[in-house]
Amino acid sequence: MKNIYIRYIICGLSAVFILSFSFYTSIEFLLNFADDDSFFYIKTAYNFSAGFGSTFDRVDITNGYHPLWFLVLSLYFFILNFFLNFTPELYYRLTVILILIINFFTVYSIFLFFKNSDKNDSGRQILLFVPLFLTFVAIRDFGMETHLLCLITALYLLVKSREVSSGKNSFAYKGILLALIFLTRIDYLFTVIPVLIISDIIVTPLQYRKKYLFVSLLSLLIVTSLYFSSNWIFFKEILPVTAKVKSTFPETLLFHNIGKLLEPGAFTNQFVKTVYTLGVIFLFLLLSFKDKFKKIFNKTDYFLFGVCCACFVYLLLNILINKHALKEWYVAFPAFASSLLLVRMIILFPKVYFFSLIVFISMFIFMFCVTRIQNPKWNSAYYYSKEINKNTSDEDRIFMIDLSGIIGFFSERKIINGDGLINSYEYQEYLSSNNLTKYFTDRKIDYYSTYSQDNAPFEMIDSSGYYIDEKYSNTFGNYPFVFPGKDLKLKFPYYYSYIIGDGTGYWYLFKLRD
Repeated sequence: MKNIYIRYIICGLSAVFILSFSFYTSIEFLLNFADDDSFFYIKTAYNFSAGFGSTFDRVDITNGYHPLWFLVLSLYFFILNFFLNFTPELYYRLTVILILIINFFTVYSIFLFFKNSDKNDSGRQILLFVPLFLTFVAIRDFGMETHLLCLITALYLLVKSREVSSGKNSFAYKGILLALIFLTRIDYLFTVIPVLIISDIIVTPLQYRKKYLFVSLLSLLIVTSLYFSSNWIFFKEILPVTAKVKSTFPETLLFHNIGKLLEPGAFTNQFVKTVYTLGVIFLFLLLSFKDKFKKIFNKTDYFLFGVCCACFVYLLLNILINKHALKEWYVAFPAFASSLLLVRMIILFPKVYFFSLIVFISMFIFMFCVTRIQNPKWNSAYYYSKEINKNTSDEDRIFMIDLSGIIGFFSERKIINGDGLINSYEYQEYLSSNNLTKYFTDRKIDYYSTYSQDNAPFEMIDSSGYYIDEKYSNTFGNYPFVFPGKDLKLKFPYYYSYIIGDGTGYWYLFKLRD
């Protein structure tokens, strides 16, 4: 059968799978592929596409997102708005379709990358890579910028591999792709992008290095100037609000954040992927010092090694100065790059190929069953959001510190994000002045929503009839989250599932004013 017919068949089957998966599986199942922060993007992008401006809650404006994925989603929703009536379930399903299409083109680009790097073994390499990609990237972070970042990087690797195989340089394409990487993750400007540029320079012929450096820096200069100046024009700040919320620079949190990586929810994800990235880097270094393999590795392999090193620099910087440590989507891209390099190394050892393939497929099946099929982690949040919709009006304003993304999107209510990640700089001023009470008054907040867990109960104080939120009291704007029992308007079962354990408790909704 001709290759072109095989491609048509693969594309047709992929289209059937994408549509079937997105529309014929339950919304509860699809939610297992998302993070709470995913809905920061989705809801803010929808609000922007519908003419409400850059706002998550329709109360405060925000720039707490990386711009490229936000703009892609906004344009996507803007087009859909002409043909469809918004419901959160429908637009989440449509977001799933977009992400699956991005993932399809990522895998195809990586196949072409392998073909340029090693034509005879490209099929064997893509078979090894796909289960790793599914495990580390494709079944997680739906709604986040992760998948778009992997696609853009795959395109950069493809361009670089063509340069190496053909000898023809593509400085303009690479300059554009570098700018797109920056727009996809702004914090890569100080970590991944410099190391990536240095890696490319090292494997670029001497006579072309200056031109590559000039084009790359010019592209970045133009795009970064536009981005930072637009932030200043629209938000009166250069950086996104998330940078102010998360960064502890110059203070470092090394041991504190390492401790957070060892917590149950992070150990099987963030910690494992960080160690995985570092392990792949060390393995490549070990092999590259042996003359036998030094001659086999090509320039693209060394460039890919540089990408992995850039990822580790990014992870290390966040461990040092990010008060939130490493989030799940921070480690997905390093695992993506490391998987590519691991495949390039495994292919050098034919005797372990089939063993590795079986291990990778088994790992994917296990992770998919345990973390997706058997893991209804967002069900209670989804059901609670519907209860909020029933018990409040469209004009009510609800303050919620954590898990406000999924609740805000599916409740279709004005859920105000209390940790500030998708809120305004003005809100940060209220917090820094310990004046959350004034914020509640100025913004006319109607409700307070939160949840309890086994290890962080939200209980009535003795027999006084008052409830206190032990987890957040006096940590946000020095505000004591204490409420009379008579103001409790809704109490709903809470549960969350981890791969190594579950958490239970209750959701609470308190009325703040009449």
